[in-house]
Amino acid sequence: MKVVTLPKNYFQLHFKTFFFVGLLLRIICIFLSPVWEDDWARYIWEGNLIRNSVSPYEIAPIHFFSDNSLDTKSIELLSKINHPEWTTIYSPFILLYFALFSYGFSAILLKCSYLVIEILTVLHWRYRENKFPIILYWVYPVLIKEVYLNFHFEVIIVALFWIFFYTLKVKQFNRSGIIFGLLIHTKLITFIYGILLFPFLNFQNQKKHHYLSFILSFTIGLFLFYIIYLIIFPNTSDFGIINLQRFGGTFTFNQFYEPIWNYFFSINLRSFPFFFQFLLLYTYLFLLLPKKNRTKRFLVICKNQHFPFYFGYFTLTMLPVYNPWYFLTLVPLITISRSLSILPWILISILQLSYLTNVRLHIPFQYFYEIPNPILLSEAFISIICIFLYFRQIFILLYKISNISNIGSKG
Repeated sequence: MKVVTLPKNYFQLHFKTFFFVGLLLRIICIFLSPVWEDDWARYIWEGNLIRNSVSPYEIAPIHFFSDNSLDTKSIELLSKINHPEWTTIYSPFILLYFALFSYGFSAILLKCSYLVIEILTVLHWRYRENKFPIILYWVYPVLIKEVYLNFHFEVIIVALFWIFFYTLKVKQFNRSGIIFGLLIHTKLITFIYGILLFPFLNFQNQKKHHYLSFILSFTIGLFLFYIIYLIIFPNTSDFGIINLQRFGGTFTFNQFYEPIWNYFFSINLRSFPFFFQFLLLYTYLFLLLPKKNRTKRFLVICKNQHFPFYFGYFTLTMLPVYNPWYFLTLVPLITISRSLSILPWILISILQLSYLTNVRLHIPFQYFYEIPNPILLSEAFISIICIFLYFRQIFILLYKISNISNIGSKG
């Protein structure tokens, strides 16, 4: 299954057209209000707290509810913050970014900062790589909607990813180590990008001091903004880690496999069976390859078969919360693949159905973020079909390699 039937040079020849279409959609969304999303209110509120020398790690929004000195705009913003009794769970780097680009409670300023980052990234990458993958990313409507309509900051992660990937390709490993550390600092789930380190670092051929240099660079990227934040707010004792643990331990959202597993096993296995099968298939694939240049051949197959994307997808679907914008971190993993399969795009796009909660559909609900079972089952069935088709491709590949091996052994 291919993403398009048009040749690659079609996108190369019409790069400017697609670029301006994506740009126009972004500009339109900048001036529209968020749809069924309220995280943006916390972004702007906490950014303004920092500019007023108040740490969001220490004081929750609910403490300001009784503040009679607040103006109308502040009160309106406070009323839109979800879970106001919680202090922030965002990293220091993201909070400082919010502080820099939310001056005067400006939502448009924050969105415009996203746009500048994206334009610089796309134009920089255009001259160094094939225009085809980057333009698919640029015109992807789900990403545009989540970032420029609903404010989600995953666009910063995607921009950092492109820098990380580029520095790996040109073997600037110290820089890539810093960016990788900053990525994990920004959002823990970006550890999935670490799988890209193996083909580039080629650890077997690296000297010991190269390992230590990379680890040092990674450590700098990971902790630099913690140190900067501590300089600004020296009394900070927790960086949202406790809240993050509470969040993961007490909340579940959009667990679309759950109705199926509960029906058969009375337990939510999430994506574990698929993840196990995925790892098993690739283990068998690796062992089936001829020993000569086995690792190199395996890495080429992984790139051709969207291995990084599916590794990330199965990892994220093991989490308790399937927020659709979390999966935007997988978009660049699609575009760097040599495969043009449409399946990864479908897997990310179907998560948009999670916005159709009982509350928004005016259906009786037990808890606020409850999603009706028909919606969950729709997501699950589409996801399982895509996974089945993907596994089918791998089985066909295994069959071909097995036949070649048998012919070689007979010869």
